[in-house]
Amino acid sequence: MQRAGKIGGVFGLPAHGRPGGKGPAGIRARLLAMRDPALSFGDQALASACNFLTTILLARALGLEAFGLYTMVWLPLYFAMSLQLGLIVSPMMSIGTKEQGEQAEAYYTVIFFHQAGFVVVATIAIFAVLMLVTGTGSPLADAALPGSMAAASYLTQDFLRRYLFARRRPAGILVIDVINQSLKLGALAALWQAGAINVANALWAVAGAAAVSTICGVGMSGPLLWRRQILTTVTLRQWRSARWLVLTGSVQWVLGYSGLLVTAGLFGPKVLGALRAAQSLLAVLNVVREALENIVPPLAGKALAEGGMPGLHRLLGRAMLFVGLIGAAAVVGLGLFGPWLLHQLYGGEILEFDWVIIWYSFALPMALMSLVLGCAFRALERTRPLFIATLVGGCLNLLAVYPAALAFGVAGLIAVTLLSELSVLIVLVILAFRIPGLLAGPPAAPASGRMMTVPSP
Repeated sequence: MQRAGKIGGVFGLPAHGRPGGKGPAGIRARLLAMRDPALSFGDQALASACNFLTTILLARALGLEAFGLYTMVWLPLYFAMSLQLGLIVSPMMSIGTKEQGEQAEAYYTVIFFHQAGFVVVATIAIFAVLMLVTGTGSPLADAALPGSMAAASYLTQDFLRRYLFARRRPAGILVIDVINQSLKLGALAALWQAGAINVANALWAVAGAAAVSTICGVGMSGPLLWRRQILTTVTLRQWRSARWLVLTGSVQWVLGYSGLLVTAGLFGPKVLGALRAAQSLLAVLNVVREALENIVPPLAGKALAEGGMPGLHRLLGRAMLFVGLIGAAAVVGLGLFGPWLLHQLYGGEILEFDWVIIWYSFALPMALMSLVLGCAFRALERTRPLFIATLVGGCLNLLAVYPAALAFGVAGLIAVTLLSELSVLIVLVILAFRIPGLLAGPPAAPASGRMMTVPSP
């Protein structure tokens, strides 16, 4: 009898069809099973480290006030990213892994069609927001064209990365990320050295690097198969999964960025730049969050397809333990060394805000646990609970963030952020307990075969 290997290491998903045993073949199978997750974590480490270096470079080269303006340009792009995740990426990561052969090729071709249309609409909308809403004479209007081009390139490149994750091609992701990050950092460093760096030029550098990376990624995206007759079927299936996710993404944007909007309005771009610089230190740890976002949904879908609810329950338990340990280690590490690191990286301008990194660190374990629970709901194609939980957190944030900022300043903003994250996690846990076997324990499987789940409307 063969013994199953493991995919994802700590998550313990059986490697279907791979030989096990104690001999060289079994060891080789286990190494092969660990290769893709290792490449995925390595890629996320590279991306997080390079994004961190980009933030340091821009904050030092532009100064905190101009860096605050740069951050404001990216706020509508982050909103477009949340819509892209809800409408296209999250359903693809859960549904696509269930398709095989020509059905998978045809499914992903339709998704490419969706993505192309979304990028066109998002690019036009971001240009209009930066040009018209802020006024034609504002600094943000001057950055409208490079900002919208950066958005188009960034959205497409991020979609290709996640598509390659869904198709289990981590080596391809690593290649396009190396191209993107090396070109971006090289161009920004050259502009800084030449004394030509400003908000617009920085955005053009980001846009160019992502565009080159995207072109390389398109060459790795096949095989694809166009079947016009499934366009409506796939679109409707996507929408059934996405209808709550896109609302969830919109509320998550409010949850994540309403504090920055209030900061920009009440305290100005300099304070906004300082907070964003402080957040960048915590963002280094997003290597775990981004890797989980790309790895857990396909594993959860596969666990449910092969092992039913008991398989998903086992995966969820291991993933929750893993993120709990990572989150606790992050809180301790940032509490001990976070302020010192901020001083070393950003200099004297950041001194009055060094304490915020300790407060922000408590958001990470809550966000990671919410993410893992969300992956389980998405595998079941039950996305309404994600919207409900996020709506609760978003409403709390909207109602409390402005009064808290007026009364307590930056400390009030961060306190509301932490309470909102906690409320999201609590609601997700309550709703997960309502699904038999998801958290409380695996249900007894029927004698006739594996238990199957039916998506809720």
